[in-house]
Amino acid sequence: MYNFIFHLLLAFSWAIFLLTFIKSIQHNSFFEAKIFGILSLLTMILVLIVGTKMMLADHSIIKSGKWIHLKLSFDIILMLENLYLFKFIKNRTSLSTKQGNLLYLFSFIAFIIMISLTMFKPF
Repeated sequence: MYNFIFHLLLAFSWAIFLLTFIKSIQHNSFFEAKIFGILSLLTMILVLIVGTKMMLADHSIIKSGKWIHLKLSFDIILMLENLYLFKFIKNRTSLSTKQGNLLYLFSFIAFIIMISLTMFKPF
């Protein structure tokens, strides 16, 4: 039970750091983007470790329904997005307003879906 709560807290933290990371890149705040990028990457790794630990401890989670596969799909997409955003810091380029808003909106909705799937396990 504590792993589940810790996993959700980490997911909320990752969401906040990733969304702030996106906005920092969009507004050319590269120092802030580095800080939030590193925090986002660290919480992403912790979410992955705790989630994997929970699935290995209880194999019924993997077989519990299609919700876990959908959640993991969003999880993988957001992890790839997080890694992709580091390219902007390396090149010191910013996101356009449209790109930043689209990434922000997609990430926000994806996190809401992932957290909802984790809490309600609808199917």
